[in-house]
Amino acid sequence: MTEIGEGSATLDGLTAPVRERAARRSGPRTLRLGGREYPVILPSIKDPRLHVAAVLLTLQVLGQTVLDFRLSVAQILACLVAGALIEFTVVFFKDHAIIWPASGLLTGNSVAFILRVPGTLHGQWWSTHGIEIFVGVVAISMASKYLIRWRGKHIFNPSNLGLVLCFIALGPQRVEPLDLWWIPMGKWMALTDAILIGGGVFIGWRIGLLGMEAAFMAGFAAFVALALTFAPDHCMVASWHLTPMCGRALWQVLVTSPEILIFALFMLSDPKTVPEGRVSRIAFGLMVALFAVLLLGPTTLEYWTKTAILASLVVACALRFALASFLAPLEQKGVRLLRDFFHLGWRVPAGFAAAALCIGCVPITADISTHGPQPAAALADGSTPTIPLTVGTGPGVGSWVEIAAIEALPPPQNTQPVGTSASAHVWSLPAVPPVTVPTNVLAFDPSITQQMAAHMAHEAVLDVIIEAEARRIHDPKLAQTGAIGDGLKFFTDRANNDLAAGQFVSATYKFDHASLTLFLPKFKTQASRLVGVTLTGTVITTTRDQSGNVLSQTAGEYYRSWGLQPPSSPGRQLIFVDYSDLSTAA
Repeated sequence: MTEIGEGSATLDGLTAPVRERAARRSGPRTLRLGGREYPVILPSIKDPRLHVAAVLLTLQVLGQTVLDFRLSVAQILACLVAGALIEFTVVFFKDHAIIWPASGLLTGNSVAFILRVPGTLHGQWWSTHGIEIFVGVVAISMASKYLIRWRGKHIFNPSNLGLVLCFIALGPQRVEPLDLWWIPMGKWMALTDAILIGGGVFIGWRIGLLGMEAAFMAGFAAFVALALTFAPDHCMVASWHLTPMCGRALWQVLVTSPEILIFALFMLSDPKTVPEGRVSRIAFGLMVALFAVLLLGPTTLEYWTKTAILASLVVACALRFALASFLAPLEQKGVRLLRDFFHLGWRVPAGFAAAALCIGCVPITADISTHGPQPAAALADGSTPTIPLTVGTGPGVGSWVEIAAIEALPPPQNTQPVGTSASAHVWSLPAVPPVTVPTNVLAFDPSITQQMAAHMAHEAVLDVIIEAEARRIHDPKLAQTGAIGDGLKFFTDRANNDLAAGQFVSATYKFDHASLTLFLPKFKTQASRLVGVTLTGTVITTTRDQSGNVLSQTAGEYYRSWGLQPPSSPGRQLIFVDYSDLSTAA
């Protein structure tokens, strides 16, 4: 986030400014180690970095208590320690100074505040789940500060760059950014907003960046409104909202999100990674807002929407030197703005043309999301699109048995046929009921037809029967023909338990209902929604000993939701995961 400093070595990489800061203290502090004197620079109450840290730490405390952050204290401490150690070590060996690592602590706190690892739940105070990811992002962020430089300055906001690289490289199954929405509005959220806005405005005023922050917020609100006006079908899916958000609801969520305020007030406002002139800073804020809306246009998931917003600052930082050079004439003191325009020459038409082109692309990029495979369903007025179903006349259940039987026969011979053994299994499947395809599944993936749904249900039933037989005869190779990954482990674990107990378990299924179901991902992360095949019916389980004697026989209800390989996968669709415990999406 904000890397505010006084020209220290942690920012400029120079020994002289470090010693100047030490000299400005009343009574310079030094420490002698190994025959060398090291200036000791302690924190100052006037350092704006301490003010930023105070706001963020206050929000972290609220997050651990009342805001339900899915973040552990151990993860926060790991980020703080990693950032502090890296900065302290670099400055100690490079500039021969001992400093309070304010920038490193701030970078670590920024990473911890925004980064989440699915699987960490609120209240798991000392969970170290994904700790290596947190430390790795902090290390990459700090490395970018010292290694990616131009004219003695680091180009990118360290934590911003590290987070963007992390989200792009690892994806929503392994990491996610902080939610755009935290908790319902109430006394605690009101207090959070007061601390966030009050602290951010105070710090922005102190460092002279309020104009840039206001330009970003105003530009972001205007550009999002422009995008949604011309592309009202652009929607965003979020795990904390039952239905996709479109139109005005999406605009309100994006513009008033506390996470956007964090971005504007504490990440965008880094004096070391923004232009120096007042006009350039205003233009920089508008440029970040424009890039943010352009990048989030094609997205439909909250994960990629937030990543796009963060990435807009990376792009703007890379262009900020060119922007400052382009607007340099407007920064000259004592020159009136109107007279400047007559002396800017080619810059005026070039600037207006570039701005008009980018702004004109805002609705176009927003419309891209409506042509993808999964914008979420709903229009700006809250209605559900009408999607015609194409009912096919594909092979029936009986034909699958016929095909399997034919494939099991020995190949035809020109000579007198001789007896041989057939190794392929011929499966007798229970009846597969007609498959129900809810409207939310169709709206999520319009490519699913009734024929495709029937095929998916058949494949799920066949996989279940294969796994039942593999369990009965303790055959792991057979089990691999019906499931893969976590789904295979689910079945083989039960077979291994049977084998260890010396038992043989057989199951007989009857299915009464089959449907496709739309699920939220595990831990309600910001990953895409999931389509599973839900089978309901009864199962009779018979347990025998090694002599074939029946030990027990039970009848019970069967209810499972299986995730299958995508329809685009070659060959049969195999079970790869059990969705039964996931929350259903609206």
